[in-house]
Amino acid sequence: MNQEQVGGFELLKDDKWLQVEPIPDTLILNLGDMMQAISNDEYKSVKNRVKPNKYAERYSICYFVFPAEGSVIQSPKYKPFTYSDFQAQVQQDIKTMGFKIGLDRFNFKQV
Repeated sequence: MNQEQVGGFELLKDDKWLQVEPIPDTLILNLGDMMQAISNDEYKSVKNRVKPNKYAERYSICYFVFPAEGSVIQSPKYKPFTYSDFQAQVQQDIKTMGFKIGLDRFNFKQV
């Protein structure tokens, strides 16, 4: 994501929203849960949001890439699962709890 100088992108760390300051001529690469699992937590998926700016327009362009639904995601920190398993679990969590649990459902350390 290229923020130009408008800003507004925030990420959640330690239960606090942190503003990501724009840096000229740079892009922000926001990776999701599948990349976290595939990389064995080398790369983290983070909760994020964008706060609107009342004085300047801001544009976000998103490009999503997902594994094939039957692809098995496997790494030392996670039980093997398919992307379909993950999608179904996320939908179930949202339906029953009102929010996404995500990868913690597949972590070997999950109780």
